Amino acid sequence: MELRKAERLAKGVVWTKRQEQRDSWPRAWKWLGPRFGDCDPKTIQPEHFLRIDPVTGNATGLVPEIESKVSITERHMVIKVWRALWSRMQAMHGYCDGLTDPGKAFANSAPDPRQEIWVRREVLTLVRVAWRNNFYGLAACMAVAWDSMLSPIDARTLAAGQADRDGVGLFFRLDRAKTGRAAAATLSQWSTAILVAYLDQLGVDLLDATPLFWTRGGRPVSRKGKTGQWGGDHGGGRHIAPRPYTKDRLEKDFAKVRALAFGKDEWRQLGDMRRSGAVEGDAGGGSITDQSNKMANTVSASNRLRKTYNPVNFASVRRFDEARAIGAERLEQRAAESVMTAPLMTLLELQRKRREGGK
Repeated sequence: MELRKAERLAKGVVWTKRQEQRDSWPRAWKWLGPRFGDCDPKTIQPEHFLRIDPVTGNATGLVPEIESKVSITERHMVIKVWRALWSRMQAMHGYCDGLTDPGKAFANSAPDPRQEIWVRREVLTLVRVAWRNNFYGLAACMAVAWDSMLSPIDARTLAAGQADRDGVGLFFRLDRAKTGRAAAATLSQWSTAILVAYLDQLGVDLLDATPLFWTRGGRPVSRKGKTGQWGGDHGGGRHIAPRPYTKDRLEKDFAKVRALAFGKDEWRQLGDMRRSGAVEGDAGGGSITDQSNKMANTVSASNRLRKTYNPVNFASVRRFDEARAIGAERLEQRAAESVMTAPLMTLLELQRKRREGGK
Protein backbone atom coordinates (compact mmCIF):
# COMPACT_ATOMS: atom_id res chain seq x y z
CA MET A 1 0.00 0.00 0.00
CA GLU A 2 2.93 2.33 0.68
CA LEU A 3 4.30 1.47 -2.76
CA ARG A 4 0.99 2.43 -4.37
CA LYS A 5 1.04 5.73 -2.50
CA ALA A 6 4.64 6.37 -3.57
CA GLU A 7 3.72 5.74 -7.20
CA ARG A 8 0.90 8.27 -6.98
CA LEU A 9 3.17 10.88 -5.40
CA ALA A 10 5.81 10.29 -8.07
CA LYS A 11 3.18 11.11 -10.69
CA GLY A 12 2.06 14.18 -8.78
CA VAL A 13 -1.27 12.61 -7.84
CA VAL A 14 -2.47 13.48 -4.34
CA TRP A 15 -5.63 11.78 -3.15
CA THR A 16 -8.22 13.66 -1.18
CA LYS A 17 -9.40 12.36 2.18
CA ARG A 18 -12.57 11.05 0.53
CA GLN A 19 -10.58 9.14 -2.09
CA GLU A 20 -8.41 7.60 0.64
CA GLN A 21 -11.51 6.53 2.52
CA ARG A 22 -12.81 4.79 -0.60
CA ASP A 23 -9.54 2.91 -1.22
CA SER A 24 -10.35 -0.80 -1.19
CA TRP A 25 -6.81 -2.04 -0.44
CA PRO A 26 -6.76 -1.26 3.31
CA ARG A 27 -10.23 -2.75 3.62
CA ALA A 28 -9.20 -5.92 1.80
CA TRP A 29 -6.03 -6.23 3.89
CA LYS A 30 -8.16 -6.68 7.00
CA TRP A 31 -9.02 -10.08 5.52
CA LEU A 32 -5.78 -10.89 3.72
CA GLY A 33 -3.32 -9.69 6.37
CA PRO A 34 -4.26 -12.03 9.25
CA ARG A 35 -4.40 -15.04 6.91
CA PHE A 36 -1.47 -14.49 4.55
CA GLY A 37 0.54 -11.58 5.95
CA ASP A 38 3.31 -13.75 7.45
CA CYS A 39 3.21 -16.50 4.79
CA ASP A 40 5.63 -17.25 1.97
CA PRO A 41 3.58 -16.54 -1.19
CA LYS A 42 4.91 -19.77 -2.71
CA THR A 43 3.11 -21.80 -0.03
CA ILE A 44 -0.34 -20.30 -0.65
CA GLN A 45 -2.68 -22.73 -2.41
CA PRO A 46 -6.17 -22.38 -3.96
CA GLU A 47 -7.48 -24.48 -1.07
CA HIS A 48 -6.75 -21.61 1.29
CA PHE A 49 -9.44 -19.67 -0.55
CA LEU A 50 -11.98 -22.38 -1.33
CA ARG A 51 -12.22 -26.08 -0.45
CA ILE A 52 -14.63 -28.75 0.80
CA ASP A 53 -14.54 -29.54 4.51
CA PRO A 54 -14.01 -33.36 4.75
CA VAL A 55 -16.09 -33.56 7.93
CA THR A 56 -19.11 -31.40 7.16
CA GLY A 57 -18.99 -31.50 3.37
CA ASN A 58 -19.55 -27.75 3.26
CA ALA A 59 -17.50 -25.17 1.38
CA THR A 60 -14.89 -23.52 3.59
CA GLY A 61 -11.95 -21.16 3.23
CA LEU A 62 -11.56 -17.41 2.86
CA VAL A 63 -14.21 -17.02 0.15
CA PRO A 64 -17.14 -18.61 2.04
CA GLU A 65 -16.04 -16.88 5.24
CA ILE A 66 -16.25 -13.41 3.68
CA GLU A 67 -19.58 -14.15 2.01
CA SER A 68 -21.14 -15.46 5.22
CA LYS A 69 -19.80 -12.73 7.49
CA VAL A 70 -20.22 -9.75 5.17
CA SER A 71 -21.45 -10.08 1.58
CA ILE A 72 -20.73 -11.24 -1.96
CA THR A 73 -19.71 -7.68 -2.78
CA GLU A 74 -17.04 -7.79 -0.06
CA ARG A 75 -15.73 -11.12 -1.32
CA HIS A 76 -15.54 -9.80 -4.88
CA MET A 77 -13.56 -6.76 -3.73
CA VAL A 78 -11.12 -8.77 -1.58
CA ILE A 79 -10.29 -11.27 -4.34
CA LYS A 80 -9.81 -8.44 -6.85
CA VAL A 81 -7.29 -6.83 -4.51
CA TRP A 82 -5.56 -10.18 -3.93
CA ARG A 83 -5.14 -10.73 -7.67
CA ALA A 84 -3.72 -7.23 -8.10
CA LEU A 85 -1.38 -7.84 -5.15
CA TRP A 86 -0.17 -11.12 -6.68
CA SER A 87 0.63 -9.32 -9.93
CA ARG A 88 2.78 -6.87 -8.00
CA MET A 89 4.53 -9.69 -6.13
CA GLN A 90 5.36 -11.37 -9.44
CA ALA A 91 7.20 -8.21 -10.46
CA MET A 92 9.37 -8.54 -7.35
CA HIS A 93 12.19 -11.05 -7.78
CA GLY A 94 11.99 -14.05 -5.47
CA TYR A 95 8.43 -13.62 -4.25
CA CYS A 96 6.47 -15.85 -6.62
CA ASP A 97 9.04 -17.03 -9.19
CA GLY A 98 6.44 -17.09 -11.96
CA LEU A 99 3.94 -19.23 -10.06
CA THR A 100 0.30 -19.04 -11.10
CA ASP A 101 -1.94 -16.95 -8.88
CA PRO A 102 -3.86 -19.35 -6.57
CA GLY A 103 -6.64 -16.77 -6.45
CA LYS A 104 -7.36 -17.41 -10.13
CA ALA A 105 -8.16 -21.09 -9.65
CA PHE A 106 -11.81 -20.18 -9.10
CA ALA A 107 -14.24 -17.65 -10.52
CA ASN A 108 -14.62 -14.32 -8.77
CA SER A 109 -18.06 -13.49 -10.07
CA ALA A 110 -19.34 -9.99 -9.41
CA PRO A 111 -22.56 -9.53 -7.44
CA ASP A 112 -25.71 -8.79 -9.37
CA PRO A 113 -26.00 -5.03 -9.88
CA ARG A 114 -28.81 -3.11 -8.23
CA GLN A 115 -31.83 -2.60 -10.46
CA GLU A 116 -34.01 -0.42 -8.21
CA ILE A 117 -35.11 2.95 -9.55
CA TRP A 118 -37.30 5.84 -8.46
CA VAL A 119 -39.81 7.55 -10.71
CA ARG A 120 -40.21 11.30 -10.81
CA ARG A 121 -43.50 11.50 -8.95
CA GLU A 122 -42.04 9.39 -6.12
CA VAL A 123 -39.13 11.79 -5.77
CA LEU A 124 -41.55 14.72 -5.67
CA THR A 125 -43.36 12.91 -2.84
CA LEU A 126 -40.12 12.31 -0.94
CA VAL A 127 -39.12 15.96 -1.21
CA ARG A 128 -42.57 17.14 -0.13
CA VAL A 129 -42.67 14.79 2.88
CA ALA A 130 -39.16 15.79 3.92
CA TRP A 131 -40.04 19.48 3.76
CA ARG A 132 -43.26 19.07 5.74
CA ASN A 133 -41.37 17.23 8.48
CA ASN A 134 -38.71 19.94 8.77
CA PHE A 135 -36.00 17.98 6.95
CA TYR A 136 -35.29 21.05 4.84
CA GLY A 137 -31.66 20.22 4.12
CA LEU A 138 -32.56 16.67 3.12
CA ALA A 139 -35.37 17.90 0.86
CA ALA A 140 -32.99 20.23 -0.96
CA CYS A 141 -30.30 17.54 -1.15
CA MET A 142 -32.73 15.04 -2.70
CA ALA A 143 -33.95 17.59 -5.25
CA VAL A 144 -30.39 18.46 -6.24
CA ALA A 145 -29.35 14.78 -6.36
CA TRP A 146 -32.31 13.94 -8.60
CA ASP A 147 -31.69 16.66 -11.18
CA SER A 148 -27.89 16.50 -11.09
CA MET A 149 -27.67 12.68 -11.00
CA LEU A 150 -24.89 12.95 -8.44
CA SER A 151 -24.06 10.16 -6.01
CA PRO A 152 -25.05 10.82 -2.38
CA ILE A 153 -21.48 11.60 -1.33
CA ASP A 154 -21.04 14.12 -4.15
CA ALA A 155 -24.44 15.71 -3.53
CA ARG A 156 -24.15 16.13 0.25
CA THR A 157 -20.70 17.75 0.02
CA LEU A 158 -21.65 20.45 -2.49
CA ALA A 159 -20.67 23.96 -1.38
CA ALA A 160 -21.91 27.42 -2.36
CA GLY A 161 -18.56 28.26 -3.92
CA GLN A 162 -19.08 25.56 -6.54
CA ALA A 163 -22.23 27.21 -7.92
CA ASP A 164 -22.03 28.62 -11.44
CA ARG A 165 -24.31 29.31 -14.39
CA ASP A 166 -24.53 28.79 -18.12
CA GLY A 167 -27.00 29.96 -20.74
CA VAL A 168 -29.72 27.69 -19.36
CA GLY A 169 -29.45 27.81 -15.60
CA LEU A 170 -27.66 26.91 -12.41
CA PHE A 171 -25.07 24.16 -12.05
CA PHE A 172 -22.25 23.11 -9.74
CA ARG A 173 -18.65 22.44 -10.74
CA LEU A 174 -17.04 19.52 -8.96
CA ASP A 175 -14.70 16.56 -9.20
CA ARG A 176 -16.43 13.27 -8.47
CA ALA A 177 -15.28 11.59 -5.25
CA LYS A 178 -15.09 8.16 -6.89
CA THR A 179 -13.32 8.94 -10.16
CA GLY A 180 -11.95 12.44 -9.64
CA ARG A 181 -13.36 13.35 -13.04
CA ALA A 182 -14.67 16.88 -13.56
CA ALA A 183 -18.46 17.04 -13.54
CA ALA A 184 -21.17 19.62 -14.16
CA ALA A 185 -24.13 19.07 -11.83
CA THR A 186 -26.91 20.85 -13.70
CA LEU A 187 -30.13 21.83 -11.91
CA SER A 188 -33.64 22.61 -13.08
CA GLN A 189 -35.98 25.40 -12.03
CA TRP A 190 -37.69 22.95 -9.67
CA SER A 191 -34.54 21.92 -7.79
CA THR A 192 -33.17 25.47 -7.93
CA ALA A 193 -36.35 26.84 -6.33
CA ILE A 194 -36.20 24.25 -3.54
CA LEU A 195 -32.51 24.95 -2.95
CA VAL A 196 -33.07 28.71 -2.71
CA ALA A 197 -36.09 28.24 -0.42
CA TYR A 198 -33.97 26.00 1.81
CA LEU A 199 -31.17 28.57 2.00
CA ASP A 200 -33.72 31.26 2.90
CA GLN A 201 -35.08 29.00 5.64
CA LEU A 202 -31.54 28.33 6.89
CA GLY A 203 -31.22 32.03 7.59
CA VAL A 204 -27.44 32.32 7.29
CA ASP A 205 -25.02 33.17 4.50
CA LEU A 206 -22.72 30.20 4.03
CA LEU A 207 -19.05 30.57 3.19
CA ASP A 208 -17.89 29.32 -0.19
CA ALA A 209 -16.31 26.18 1.27
CA THR A 210 -19.15 25.35 3.69
CA PRO A 211 -21.34 22.36 2.73
CA LEU A 212 -24.81 23.42 1.64
CA PHE A 213 -26.94 20.72 3.20
CA TRP A 214 -27.43 20.66 6.98
CA THR A 215 -29.40 18.48 9.37
CA ARG A 216 -32.49 19.80 11.13
CA GLY A 217 -30.93 19.42 14.58
CA GLY A 218 -32.98 18.40 17.61
CA ARG A 219 -34.50 19.69 20.81
CA PRO A 220 -34.77 18.11 24.29
CA VAL A 221 -37.86 15.97 24.81
CA SER A 222 -40.15 16.98 27.69
CA ARG A 223 -42.72 14.56 29.14
CA LYS A 224 -45.05 14.92 32.10
CA GLY A 225 -44.48 12.57 34.99
CA LYS A 226 -47.18 10.52 36.69
CA THR A 227 -48.84 11.66 39.92
CA GLY A 228 -46.64 10.82 42.91
CA GLN A 229 -43.71 9.85 40.69
CA TRP A 230 -40.23 10.62 41.95
CA GLY A 231 -37.51 10.78 39.32
CA GLY A 232 -38.47 8.53 36.44
CA ASP A 233 -38.41 9.33 32.75
CA HIS A 234 -39.25 12.99 32.18
CA GLY A 235 -37.41 13.25 28.89
CA GLY A 236 -34.68 15.82 28.77
CA GLY A 237 -31.42 15.69 26.88
CA ARG A 238 -29.41 18.40 25.20
CA HIS A 239 -30.16 20.57 22.22
CA ILE A 240 -28.52 19.31 19.03
CA ALA A 241 -27.57 22.12 16.68
CA PRO A 242 -27.90 21.65 12.90
CA ARG A 243 -24.68 20.55 11.27
CA PRO A 244 -23.51 19.52 7.78
CA TYR A 245 -24.77 16.11 6.72
CA THR A 246 -22.47 13.14 7.22
CA LYS A 247 -22.85 9.85 5.38
CA ASP A 248 -24.55 8.10 8.31
CA ARG A 249 -26.85 11.01 9.19
CA LEU A 250 -27.97 11.37 5.58
CA GLU A 251 -28.81 7.67 5.37
CA LYS A 252 -30.73 7.72 8.65
CA ASP A 253 -32.74 10.84 7.84
CA PHE A 254 -33.51 9.53 4.36
CA ALA A 255 -34.74 6.26 5.89
CA LYS A 256 -37.08 8.22 8.19
CA VAL A 257 -38.55 10.25 5.32
CA ARG A 258 -38.82 7.17 3.11
CA ALA A 259 -40.79 5.35 5.81
CA LEU A 260 -43.09 8.35 6.26
CA ALA A 261 -43.72 8.55 2.53
CA PHE A 262 -43.95 4.88 1.51
CA GLY A 263 -43.96 2.77 4.67
CA LYS A 264 -41.34 0.67 6.43
CA ASP A 265 -41.34 -2.00 3.71
CA GLU A 266 -39.69 0.36 1.20
CA TRP A 267 -35.95 -0.26 0.86
CA ARG A 268 -34.85 1.78 -2.15
CA GLN A 269 -31.94 4.07 -1.44
CA LEU A 270 -30.97 7.65 -2.19
CA GLY A 271 -28.22 6.41 -4.50
CA ASP A 272 -30.82 4.73 -6.73
CA MET A 273 -31.84 8.19 -7.99
CA ARG A 274 -28.64 8.32 -10.05
CA ARG A 275 -29.63 5.15 -11.90
CA SER A 276 -33.19 6.43 -12.30
CA GLY A 277 -31.97 9.49 -14.18
CA ALA A 278 -30.06 7.25 -16.57
CA VAL A 279 -33.25 5.26 -17.24
CA GLU A 280 -35.16 8.47 -17.97
CA GLY A 281 -32.48 9.72 -20.34
CA ASP A 282 -32.31 6.41 -22.16
CA ALA A 283 -36.08 6.38 -22.60
CA GLY A 284 -35.89 9.91 -23.99
CA GLY A 285 -33.30 8.98 -26.60
CA GLY A 286 -30.23 10.40 -24.86
CA SER A 287 -26.94 9.21 -26.34
CA ILE A 288 -24.41 7.17 -24.41
CA THR A 289 -21.93 10.04 -24.80
CA ASP A 290 -24.34 12.56 -23.29
CA GLN A 291 -25.04 10.13 -20.45
CA SER A 292 -21.30 9.80 -19.84
CA ASN A 293 -20.91 13.57 -19.64
CA LYS A 294 -23.93 13.94 -17.38
CA MET A 295 -22.86 11.21 -14.96
CA ALA A 296 -19.11 11.95 -15.23
CA ASN A 297 -18.26 8.28 -15.59
CA THR A 298 -16.74 6.03 -18.25
CA VAL A 299 -19.72 4.58 -20.09
CA SER A 300 -18.44 6.08 -23.37
CA ALA A 301 -15.92 4.05 -25.33
CA SER A 302 -14.09 7.22 -26.43
CA ASN A 303 -14.05 8.64 -22.93
CA ARG A 304 -10.26 8.73 -22.61
CA LEU A 305 -9.94 11.21 -25.47
CA ARG A 306 -12.95 13.21 -24.27
CA LYS A 307 -11.42 13.58 -20.81
CA THR A 308 -8.22 14.87 -22.40
CA TYR A 309 -9.63 17.39 -24.84
CA ASN A 310 -13.11 18.19 -23.51
CA PRO A 311 -13.38 17.53 -19.75
CA VAL A 312 -16.89 18.97 -19.27
CA ASN A 313 -19.22 19.41 -22.25
CA PHE A 314 -22.04 21.60 -20.93
CA ALA A 315 -24.11 21.38 -24.12
CA SER A 316 -23.95 17.59 -23.88
CA VAL A 317 -25.01 17.65 -20.23
CA ARG A 318 -27.96 19.93 -21.01
CA ARG A 319 -28.99 17.68 -23.93
CA PHE A 320 -29.22 14.79 -21.52
CA ASP A 321 -31.41 16.92 -19.23
CA GLU A 322 -33.77 17.45 -22.17
CA ALA A 323 -33.74 13.72 -22.92
CA ARG A 324 -34.69 13.03 -19.31
CA ALA A 325 -37.74 15.29 -19.65
CA ILE A 326 -38.81 13.42 -22.78
CA GLY A 327 -38.12 10.09 -21.12
CA ALA A 328 -40.19 11.05 -18.09
CA GLU A 329 -43.19 11.68 -20.32
CA ARG A 330 -42.67 8.41 -22.17
CA LEU A 331 -42.48 6.57 -18.87
CA GLU A 332 -45.94 7.99 -18.06
CA GLN A 333 -44.62 10.49 -15.60
CA ARG A 334 -45.27 14.18 -15.49
CA ALA A 335 -42.00 15.81 -16.38
CA ALA A 336 -41.17 18.82 -14.27
CA GLU A 337 -41.36 22.03 -16.25
CA SER A 338 -38.16 22.87 -14.43
CA VAL A 339 -35.94 21.02 -16.87
CA MET A 340 -35.93 23.96 -19.28
CA THR A 341 -35.06 27.65 -19.14
CA ALA A 342 -33.71 28.40 -15.68
CA PRO A 343 -32.94 32.08 -14.89
CA LEU A 344 -29.46 33.32 -15.72
CA MET A 345 -28.05 34.03 -12.27
CA THR A 346 -25.87 32.39 -9.66
CA LEU A 347 -27.10 30.69 -6.52
CA LEU A 348 -26.39 33.69 -4.33
CA GLU A 349 -28.08 36.05 -6.80
CA LEU A 350 -31.14 33.82 -6.78
CA GLN A 351 -31.25 33.87 -3.00
CA ARG A 352 -30.78 37.64 -2.82
CA LYS A 353 -33.50 38.26 -5.40
CA ARG A 354 -35.91 36.04 -3.48
CA ARG A 355 -35.23 37.96 -0.27
CA GLU A 356 -35.70 41.32 -1.96
CA GLY A 357 -38.94 40.14 -3.53
CA GLY A 358 -40.33 39.23 -0.11
CA LYS A 359 -39.91 42.74 1.21
